[in-house]
Amino acid sequence: MTEILGVAEAVLYVADLQRAKTFYTTVLGLPVTAEFEDACFLQTGPNSTLILFELEKLQQRQSVIPAHGAKGAGHIALAIPTDQMNAWRARLQAHGVSIEHEQDWGAGTHSIYFRDPDNNSLELIDAAHYPRMWQQIQKKGT
Repeated sequence: MTEILGVAEAVLYVADLQRAKTFYTTVLGLPVTAEFEDACFLQTGPNSTLILFELEKLQQRQSVIPAHGAKGAGHIALAIPTDQMNAWRARLQAHGVSIEHEQDWGAGTHSIYFRDPDNNSLELIDAAHYPRMWQQIQKKGT
């Protein structure tokens, strides 16, 4: 996780920014908060943003910020309220998105895995899992 201006961010690299934007706004219903020639910022929560970078344009632009060694295909997880998991599964299926895998975690939470048009891996994870996950990460970091 990185933070710019105090906002938690996730980044994915795509081949076609307009195609990716359409997928994320139509299928996942994420609102666009800012757009640039090589990037699109999407609101994923009250304090979180997903940034889509068009990889080819990012690698060609003149900037003091490098392309960060971007390689493409990444993974992000989005927290979904427990009672909305079935509705999200139905929404993905209604948009013709193949569900790659579903996982029932031992702690009683659930995840749905699928891919975007650029083969990035996405996980819709039961929001109840997040506090336990962050506790584990913090314990490892200390």
